[in-house]
Amino acid sequence: MAQLQLKGIRKTYGNAAQETLKGIDINIESGEFLILVGPSGCGKSTLMNSIAGLESITEGGIYIDGEDVTHAEPKDRDIAMVFQSYALYPTMTVRENIAFGLKIRRMPKNEIETEVQRVAKLLQIEPLLDRKPAKLSGGQQQRVAMGRALARRPKIYLFDEPLSNLDAKLRVEMRTEIKRLHQRLGTTIVYVTHDQIEAMTLADRIAVIKDGELLQLGTPKEVYESPATRYVASFIGSPAMSFIPLQVEGEAGNLRGRLKSADGDEMFVPLPEKLSAWHGREIHLGIRPEHITQPLAHKQDQATIASGIFRIEVTEPTGPDVMALTHINGTEVHCRLDPDHTVAPGQPAELMIDMSRAVFFEAGQEARIDA
Repeated sequence: MAQLQLKGIRKTYGNAAQETLKGIDINIESGEFLILVGPSGCGKSTLMNSIAGLESITEGGIYIDGEDVTHAEPKDRDIAMVFQSYALYPTMTVRENIAFGLKIRRMPKNEIETEVQRVAKLLQIEPLLDRKPAKLSGGQQQRVAMGRALARRPKIYLFDEPLSNLDAKLRVEMRTEIKRLHQRLGTTIVYVTHDQIEAMTLADRIAVIKDGELLQLGTPKEVYESPATRYVASFIGSPAMSFIPLQVEGEAGNLRGRLKSADGDEMFVPLPEKLSAWHGREIHLGIRPEHITQPLAHKQDQATIASGIFRIEVTEPTGPDVMALTHINGTEVHCRLDPDHTVAPGQPAELMIDMSRAVFFEAGQEARIDA
């Protein structure tokens, strides 16, 4: 385990004409599981390769346990990397693949075999040790790739989209395996993915990156419930957060916003006092589907609850609930319905909005109003 510090990391190409990383600052604690998440081309893999020493950086510093490794060779950083493509040697058995890095380091044969057996038991691939990669499933190959990294016992593990080549069921299984592995070993892990579900389920903290900039760094709960920007709010969560335009009305101590359905039905939602400066102006109400639901009797007296009638346009049963689509203030809005009391498409439904879970954005601006 080791602490990893990234200080002011910048990466430019072509005489600074293209800046891929724009001053990334992250402190990763020893034993922490940090996930770099963002769309394709945002710079997360470039940052990962820079940590590994596979790419140089233009400015900034990389420190492992306080030691400056910015210009150190990859072999001198004591880092192991698991790639998206597995990168197994096809002519070697599983045993030989796992042992390869240890042989390069000239470890004694008996110690290599002990380490191979330890890793194989940990990853439950003992029966596969004498097979070659061509005889393995995708999930088994990924376990072998992980085993090769684990056998080295490095200070830091880097995972570069390791599950993207797997089918949906196997991806879920391997997520669980990686989570369990981290809980057992307590290793420091930096993990790159564009899948926000992976980020939410695996991470101790999430770093959301867009166009080479770090938009938010926080726990999954913080990033989900208190997104720093409109982009983070829309990227994290499925379905995404809805953004409803409304005018701030009322008087001090009784601010409210007017919501109107496509059929002309109206309701008013209470707004917090922090929005007083936006009185008479348009803001965007950010709300997640699970906070627009059918009324629950025990919540009806809460001051932050508002309800109104809206026509349901589309329903999507998922099993434990039903995702539904409606329009509010001319905006498409997702909500979550009770599967035992669902509403048919085209029918009106009473919907409850929990304004205690709402976030707010100024119209045309990225940053959250109270961020």
